[in-house]
Amino acid sequence: MKLWKTLERYQRPTRFNKSEAMSFYLSNRVLLERVPLYVPFLKADEPFDIVRANILIRGILNKQTIEAAYAKYLKSFKNKGGASLPLEKYMNEATTGLPFFQKDKEKIMIPIFSSSLNKLYNGSYEKIALSPYDKLLKNFEGSCIDPFDYYGPSIYNSYFTKLVLLKEDKNNQAYYDYDAECIYFVNEQGRLDARVCLFDKYLHHPSHNHMLKRLAPVVECYYQNDKDGLLTSLVENNLISSRLISAIKAKEDKFMKKAYKEGKRK
Repeated sequence: MKLWKTLERYQRPTRFNKSEAMSFYLSNRVLLERVPLYVPFLKADEPFDIVRANILIRGILNKQTIEAAYAKYLKSFKNKGGASLPLEKYMNEATTGLPFFQKDKEKIMIPIFSSSLNKLYNGSYEKIALSPYDKLLKNFEGSCIDPFDYYGPSIYNSYFTKLVLLKEDKNNQAYYDYDAECIYFVNEQGRLDARVCLFDKYLHHPSHNHMLKRLAPVVECYYQNDKDGLLTSLVENNLISSRLISAIKAKEDKFMKKAYKEGKRK
């Protein structure tokens, strides 16, 4: 929709390029080179794509951490003739603090893998070094999935991101990104349907207080396909200037009048 592009074009500079998310991405994106499916994310530049890339990166890092912890456990077991802690307790301590995603009753720690493989890395640790799973230690690329399509939009409502869930509508979800200052409307395939950029350059003294309350009517109007209500909500909640919205409406009115005149001539 042209509206979203216009809001993006007139958005005032955000802190996203200096955010923790961007820094993490730039420092770790090289990890994506190994997986052909993820190579396109090496050149991510849009905020939502950076968020997605970071989910993939954190999945790879979690995999490495779990494998390293289990290898250390085995080494300790062999050297001392027995480990000081039971395997499950040892691994729980080693993985404390790692990001994860809760899918129903399952704890997904490696979103680049299917649910079945996640069970291996979250409970069935003893299988990691056994055939055929030991192949995943060095050659895991062929087992990687598209986690956004596989797990759906709820993957963003997890410790893999800092996005804030605003609303769920059927199988679609809306999130707010504080760093990029925008709303993401995500569909059931985990893809972006719309990105609504806030705080345009004509908005004087923008306020970032009580954002969730102010965003609620905007999101509601979006899911009700109420464009006029959405535009009104953006202005009333001091998210977009009345000047920009008026300009957008004036341009649309001019386009409609032109189309009407051309239609009559035909």
